[in-house]
Amino acid sequence: CIKLGKHWRIRREALEDFLKQRERPAKLSEELRSFLSTLPAHIAIVDSSGTIVAVNQAWRDFATSNGAIVSKVMEGTNYFEVCDLATGDQSEHAAAFAEGIRSVFSGQREGFEMEYPCHSPTELRWFVGRVMPFTNGSSPRAVVIHENITEREQMERQLEHLAHELELRGMEPRGLTNQ
Repeated sequence: CIKLGKHWRIRREALEDFLKQRERPAKLSEELRSFLSTLPAHIAIVDSSGTIVAVNQAWRDFATSNGAIVSKVMEGTNYFEVCDLATGDQSEHAAAFAEGIRSVFSGQREGFEMEYPCHSPTELRWFVGRVMPFTNGSSPRAVVIHENITEREQMERQLEHLAHELELRGMEPRGLTNQ
């Protein structure tokens, strides 16, 4: 199953079948685009060269609201190049994510998942990125999903802080952490 947000899961085989039946040559159908746009996670479909074939509305909205140069993160853009050329405070995560996608296309991994910070000037945020391959006829593709996990990350940090406070007071933090 591919996880698409907190409550959405879709069987990988079902997605592959849907894509095989619904795709027009070199272009995803409007039906698939409509389906992807209903999902809350940020989703892109990339081909084996890294070119973004399709994105959903959540992806578009995130790019727009975060001041991205929209033309650099939409259909036709090479996702590998964007990640490889990223600079700044969290750029090493972008390069690692691109390598994860490549490892899926090369067959080294069946899928890839990575948690990473993606802080903005106004808030601390964390995401999990997932990559699942599928074939559409003879052209290998991958679904790239980015999901905001900030709430979970903040809760984990609060639990770690509470556990530390209890330890300082000589109390055992039973059940507060995954230790």
